[in-house]
Amino acid sequence: MPKPKIDPIRARNLGNDYARWLLQEQRERTPANGKLFAQRHTTGGRRFHGFTHAQICSIIGVDPHD
Repeated sequence: MPKPKIDPIRARNLGNDYARWLLQEQRERTPANGKLFAQRHTTGGRRFHGFTHAQICSIIGVDPHD
């Protein structure tokens, strides 16, 4: 089965939420903070904007396995 494409509107909304979270938490855009954002928003196998932890990391430009 082919891999489904990522919805660009949901990906943009996710990026906006990440930027808003960085401002609220007064953090800089770093790989560690990107992983922290993905981890906090997908705990217990939960999806955020329909994306898994690995998908969130790839959308915001962080290596999920690092």
